[in-house]
Amino acid sequence: MSGRPIKKSPTPSWLIVLMEFVRIGATSFGGGSATIAAMRQLCLRRGWLTEREFMDTLVLSRLTPGISIVAQALLIGRAAGGLAGMIAGAIGLLVPSISITVFLAWLYERISLIPQADGSLHAIAGIAAGFAVALSLQLVKGVLRSGRFWLNAAIFAANLGLSQVVSGPLVLMGIAIAVAVAVPSLFDEEKIRKRELARTEKARTRGEAGVES
Repeated sequence: MSGRPIKKSPTPSWLIVLMEFVRIGATSFGGGSATIAAMRQLCLRRGWLTEREFMDTLVLSRLTPGISIVAQALLIGRAAGGLAGMIAGAIGLLVPSISITVFLAWLYERISLIPQADGSLHAIAGIAAGFAVALSLQLVKGVLRSGRFWLNAAIFAANLGLSQVVSGPLVLMGIAIAVAVAVPSLFDEEKIRKRELARTEKARTRGEAGVES
């Protein structure tokens, strides 16, 4: 996986990564879904990763044990600033978020004892769920728009169906990897692009023939 080069700037790339991830760590309220959405916007805005490359980091981070958000920050930091970018991304994401979480946990212990606060706390839970749904819709829209609509739609539907009967994301990942190994032509970008060009050319030829007749 290769990232997009950063525009030349007097500021070192690792420092840019640090500042951007500090901003994300301090402002991405709503759980992992909000953080992923913020990292996606950052990568596309800075040109560090394409939509497809960002999806690759999302999938790869889910294959690693531990906190997947941190793993994804490491992958993005590496693409943007090498080893120093990896360290800067992890530190920038963790330090502000941990500090704010500790403070909010302390605050929650005191507010939760107040009966009038129940409605507000339930509203926060609803907002967090909304973040998760919005992120899912953004990712689905980006994947289905990538030029392989029917294939991606079929994969999405199959994954959605399997998730109802298979327990554990690692099992789903294993099934996906097995399919990719067994039928690599389904995921061969060059072959898919050639088939799409051939289909477009055939449709254009038919259209021209219809006009002439």
